[in-house]
Parts: sequence; structure tokens; C-alpha cells
Amino acid sequence: MDNHGGFGASGGMDNDLAFEQQRGGWLRDTLPAWLAEAIIFIAKQAWACLFGASILLAVIITNAIWSDDWALARYDALVIFTVLMQAAMLLFKLETWAEAKVIFLFHITGTSMELFKVSAGSWDTPKHPFWSSWASLCSAGLCIRLSAATSPA
Repeated sequence: MDNHGGFGASGGMDNDLAFEQQRGGWLRDTLPAWLAEAIIFIAKQAWACLFGASILLAVIITNAIWSDDWALARYDALVIFTVLMQAAMLLFKLETWAEAKVIFLFHITGTSMELFKVSAGSWDTPKHPFWSSWASLCSAGLCIRLSAATSPA
């Protein structure tokens, strides 16, 4: 969801509003107002959680199937998946470059905090993957995206 309350697929406010009016108009005309608004709200929340939910699903799936014997560390695979997911969101205009820049700043902040925690001995990644710093970056980004999706606009 973008900061205008639309679904963000187009990256522009006018197109976002047109998208919501096109989809929401039918719901509002067909269903009771409370039900139409509930469905629209749920759809917006699902859209806002697309990235975070995808990464969370990847974490759950890799935890269930990953073998320590595999050449690629699980955290490295998660970093690769996360970067590819972000690139896909930009490529398919599910997220604007302006949004990506702001999210990147949050990633830097989160990664700085995670690197400090690792250096202080608070925790460490198993098997010391090649991309362990980037895994911190992605875990911080996941937390930020999930918290942003659940906080009021």
C-alpha cells in the first residue's frame, strides 16, 4: 500500500486512486458499506505485506527443507531471494524507487544495529554464511516492512 491509501501498483497517486475506485466501486455498489470497506481494508493490508510475507514464507520453507550438507548456506539463499524479490518489486512497479530509497535507509540503520549486536556477542548466524552481514540487512528490513505494514498510516 502506498502512502495515499491505494494499492501502489502504478506508482502514481492518480493511478492508485483510479485502481481503488475501479475495484472498490463495484464492491461499494454491490455489498453493504461495512463489508465493502472491510474487504478493501484487508486487500490493502495484504498488498502492504506482500514483501514481508514472501520473505517470512521463505524463512519458514527453508527452515523446513534446508540441509546443513548443502553447499549454499541457508542465510545466503535467503539473502539472494530477498534481493531478487526487491528487484522484482521494482521491475514490476509494485514499489517506486522513492519507496525503495527510504526502505534502503531503514536497512542501513537496521544492519548497523544488527552488526553491533553480533559484535557484542548477542547472537550469530549458524554456519557463518558468506553474506552474514547482508542477512542482518535483510532481517532488519523484514522487521521494518512488517512493522510498517501493521502500523497506522
